[in-house]
Order: sequence, then C-alpha cells, then structure tokens
Amino acid sequence: LNADARDPVMYFGTNGMGSIAGAIANNAGLQIEQDVWVSPSNGVKYVGRKDGGKPRWRVKAKGQVLGEFDRLVIAHNGKCADRLMSKTPAKKLHSLLRTNFASSVPAHGGNRMTLNSIYSLVFAVDKNSPLSRAIPEDMITAFIKNEPKLRLFSSNTRKFRKRGSSSTTEIFTVLSSPQFAKKKKAPQENIPTEVAEEVTLQLLQAVEVAFCLEKGSLSGDNCIHDSKLQLWGAAVPLNTWSDSPGFVFDDDFGVGACGDWLLDPSMEGAWESGRRLANWMNQAEVGGKKSSSVGLPPFGKFKRSAASMDSGIGSFGSSPTSVPAIN
Repeated sequence: LNADARDPVMYFGTNGMGSIAGAIANNAGLQIEQDVWVSPSNGVKYVGRKDGGKPRWRVKAKGQVLGEFDRLVIAHNGKCADRLMSKTPAKKLHSLLRTNFASSVPAHGGNRMTLNSIYSLVFAVDKNSPLSRAIPEDMITAFIKNEPKLRLFSSNTRKFRKRGSSSTTEIFTVLSSPQFAKKKKAPQENIPTEVAEEVTLQLLQAVEVAFCLEKGSLSGDNCIHDSKLQLWGAAVPLNTWSDSPGFVFDDDFGVGACGDWLLDPSMEGAWESGRRLANWMNQAEVGGKKSSSVGLPPFGKFKRSAASMDSGIGSFGSSPTSVPAIN
C-alpha cells in the first residue's frame, strides 16, 4: 500500500453522490423536473424561429409536450445523445455526439468521441472477513495497480460510516479495468446470468490476488452475503474535443452541449463544462453580448486523454495518485 501525504485531498458526498447535486439544487432556486424520460427517438424537435425570433425546440416525454424552449442543452453522451440529435438540423453539433466504444484510442486522438466500458461490482461480507482485516482501518479508497482486471477499490461502509453503527457487514465496490470489461462485455440492461456469475467470480478472485488473500476467501462458497454487478457501458471518455472553451454551442439552432468529454474526463471537468456553457448563454441572454457559435467543426479535433488512458476510470490530475495505490 502506497500513499503520499503530498497528494491532493479528494472528496465524496456525505450521503452519496446524489447529495452533491441535491445541495446545488436546493440552494439555487431552480425548477427541476425529475424522472422525466425524453425519448432519444422523438423526444426533441426543432420547430424553427417563430416570427424571425429565437430558435424553438419542442420537448416531449411519454407522448406529452413539456413545452417549447429557445435553448436546448445536451448534457450527456453516448448512443442516446447521438440519436436524440440525429434527426435535427444541427448537423455540426450532432457530428460530435457520434460515439465509438473501445478500451483505447490512437495517439492522434481518433476521429470520434470514444468511451470505454467498466464493470462495477458491489458485494457484502462480514466485518471481520479476511478482506476487512487486510486493509488499514483508515483506508476508504485505493487504486489497484497490481491486478490487471481491477482499477479501483472502495469501502462503501467506511465512506458513509455512521457513529455508533452496530452493523456486522461491510460493503465494498470494485471497478474493473476497461480491458477486462471489453472482453466480458454484455447487454448492460440485461446481463445474462452465466456472464454475471463468471464476471463476479473473476472480479472477486482478482480482489483476492490484489490484497494477497487466501484463494477462495472471497470467491469460495458462502464467503459473501450478497452482490450486485453492473456494466457501465458508456463509461469514461478516452479523448476530449480540443480547441473549444470547454463546451460547444450552435447559435443557428440555439443548441449546445457540455460534459467531461469537452474539457476533462472527470466530475470537475463535467461541472466546469456545464458552468461555462451556462455563463455563455446567460451573457447573451441578459448581458447584452452578441451570441455566436462556439467550438463546432470543422475547427477542432479529438485529443487523447493520457490520464483516462492511464487510470481507465477518469482523470485525477496529472496522474491518479490522489488516493492510496495497491502495488
């Protein structure tokens, strides 16, 4: 186990990742509609400029029109974002949303946004299990560097530890390497039972190797109480669209896109990209600044993210050394 006191501090939501978004929403005075599925097939439609004014987009969910809006922001990526914009006239922006899925990109960055895939396995064991005893009491998360099937290990229980808890169970999460996920890829909405069992077994065995545990101490019969396997099919961008200010905006049609693939493959990159796009639109709306298109082809190109290629799970500064590493 290798940790460096000079490494920067990393943060997590005290009640899960949702608490970060929840805190922002509660303090910003925003109207937020949750659990609204805008179909990528026909959820948005460009209806033109009414009376020569601003562009208008009609948004539908479950067959019901939610309204017409003069600005549309695509804040996700992958197949759904591609399909959502494929039938609209904003062709330049749509061209950037077309996606490849791979575990690596060429040195020149590739010609399309490229996303990898990652398996996430959550499993529960006794609090006095060999695994719980093998890791330091104060360790919450670690990068895995001594087992090619794994990239990240974390204790959910220690992350959200509540004072006075009497639970006898400890819950862990491991993230696989993109290379392993590519070899074992399956339909993420419906992973076949035999694939789920095989992947779960191999990831548990990999944890045994990474922490020098006795073979079968996790992967043997009745060693874990429960587990849940999830394939993150469109996971981490391996390249970013360069020569843009961290977002793209098509002024002709009033539509923009933001996300980590436009700045840095990280939560920070996603947040900053959205903030920059919001400021850009706000300056044109209330600041009197003339709006214009930004970051669209033919200007710009995709650039390989060395940090994502190195860690497989995102960018953590110059290198993923912000938390301990299992070497």
